[in-house]
Amino acid sequence: MMFSQSPEQLNSLSNTVDRSAMTLEAVRWAQKYYAKVAAHSHHGSTHFFVDDQEVDITEFDEDRSRVVAELMKNLSLLGTLAWNKVGSILGIDWNRYPVNKLGLKQSATLIQDVSKLYHQALEVFAQYEYPFRLSVSLGRETIKLRRKYSQTEPLMLILLQLQFHYMGRMLLEWMSMKERTVFFLYFKTLEDYLYSPLGEVNDLAAKHLPNSPTLIAVQQLLSIFTSVAHQTYHKLYDSNLGYRTVSGDLKNHILQYSATRDIELFQIYLCWCALEESLHPIKQELFPMCVILYPRLHISWKLVQDMLGDLSEELGKRLLPQNFEIFFPYLQVLVEIFSDRVVQAV
Repeated sequence: MMFSQSPEQLNSLSNTVDRSAMTLEAVRWAQKYYAKVAAHSHHGSTHFFVDDQEVDITEFDEDRSRVVAELMKNLSLLGTLAWNKVGSILGIDWNRYPVNKLGLKQSATLIQDVSKLYHQALEVFAQYEYPFRLSVSLGRETIKLRRKYSQTEPLMLILLQLQFHYMGRMLLEWMSMKERTVFFLYFKTLEDYLYSPLGEVNDLAAKHLPNSPTLIAVQQLLSIFTSVAHQTYHKLYDSNLGYRTVSGDLKNHILQYSATRDIELFQIYLCWCALEESLHPIKQELFPMCVILYPRLHISWKLVQDMLGDLSEELGKRLLPQNFEIFFPYLQVLVEIFSDRVVQAV
């Protein structure tokens, strides 16, 4: 018949309808979530500048053991100071806020968990071991800690990450520039495990057959996601000259590091969504974290929108067409839920 459609056409039409419905549902959900979040408090923040240079991890430093001993003694104090800083960033008065409502019986639990991580990292640092040793000794433990705090309320994961971040910065404050440059590498190794859901991606990937199209697509993306992030960042910088956050302008070394890390993070969440065939990772973690944190760090939604546009373009150029097709539905959802129809909907 003239108006009949082939099975291939019907399947293609069905896929288009499914994707449109998925995107529409995600946008409606994001609008409701965004409307509930009070993101009005903006707080200043400074970061440590760490020179981008070759570092000899094993170079003997006669002060290192003394510095480590001093830091070990003050981990408890630094943990408390970092917790107060977290409250300041989020606009929370811990003396009034019912922390137990988030499933955290006492703030000391989270502080102790993070302090334990740093205690072990300092031990490796003191023994002149390379930072990658943390992947062996603490990688799995850090993944478990991340899961412990991510499986309830999105804010819990943010509290964990911010506690880790500010406690690390306070540790760095106590060090000389030379020690700081070395310890930053240990800090970054643990941060990668704590911030990124790579544990989930690896576990899901292991459940896929070797010839799974999704697994093949994820493997290609993970092999290039850092270079994609760097290229996306440079495009973002060129199109947003003069843009400033609380950490300075986009040319700032530490802001470049954190922005590139965030772009990597978005790609890892794309991998998680694809492997799980679900929007759950975006709904449970990525979108809530961005909505809570970005306004407080003076990161505009336009900057996020520009980043997603540049990222989409870069992935379209560098991924094989069949691999890009795997990620496209989730990438489209990200573009839509961070569009003006959602993040300026209040």
